[in-house]
Amino acid sequence: MIDKNPCITCKWLKGEKILVNPDGQVLPCCYLANPLYLNLTNPKLAPGWDNTEVLKKYKDNLSDYNLNNKNIEDILSSDWFNIDLPESWKSYDTLPTPCKTFCDD
Repeated sequence: MIDKNPCITCKWLKGEKILVNPDGQVLPCCYLANPLYLNLTNPKLAPGWDNTEVLKKYKDNLSDYNLNNKNIEDILSSDWFNIDLPESWKSYDTLPTPCKTFCDD
């Protein structure tokens, strides 16, 4: 029987790592960071990056997750990193595609 809910084991979270882009943007992993960068620089290269509510919320609030505007403690203690993203892992309807592709057991 196939599980109806994802079983996410975030490799970067497990390794206690994050990713900081050269522009100061803080993301939980390269799987989210690389497509975001492509989407921001040329949306045709990564269309639909923000096709889930959790990724849309991140993109709509980029400055809140950037070291040029906030310190790392505030960013990592934000609701997005601690509530929104982990909550998105509970259903395939809300799960970001990179999380499904790389971290769904």
